[in-house]
Amino acid sequence: MRPQTRQQTRQATRRALFLAAGLAVLATLGWSVRDFEALMAAGDVVLLDLAPVDPRSLIQGDYMRLSFALERQEIRLDAPAGTIILGLDERRVGRFRRLGSTGAAGQGEIAFRVRRAGSGDGVTVEPHSFLFQEGQADLYAKAKYGLFRVDANGRHLLVGLADADARKIEPH
Repeated sequence: MRPQTRQQTRQATRRALFLAAGLAVLATLGWSVRDFEALMAAGDVVLLDLAPVDPRSLIQGDYMRLSFALERQEIRLDAPAGTIILGLDERRVGRFRRLGSTGAAGQGEIAFRVRRAGSGDGVTVEPHSFLFQEGQADLYAKAKYGLFRVDANGRHLLVGLADADARKIEPH
């Protein structure tokens, strides 16, 4: 056998680096998916009131533009992102109580992460859209609440929409 040339050695090194980078990306994506699946399975259920939106622009194709009542309150964060404490009623509807820095969540409360609104007067709850199956617009037009799963650190994931009776809207 012939000894490898420098060019062959460089090519082999590049291939190994590309393979390692690809595996790192796949591992990161897998970890992220596992993390979201765990949040969906074990996170606490919290409902947030949807704020009225002009019905002519509420449904656009296969998604709904979301606006939350919480975003219309004057809540001032000191940083670009932070945690607020929500009080939960018997149906698990969350209402703003105080900033997260003023104490940990107590009985009947939950921490919830938000971002400061661009103007600085208020907060933004993400996401601002909800995707659904084509042909289900009339069903989701009745939505009153955003249905979230929330972990102990206030990290949340929108998992659906709920009707006025706080029942998750399920497509046909």
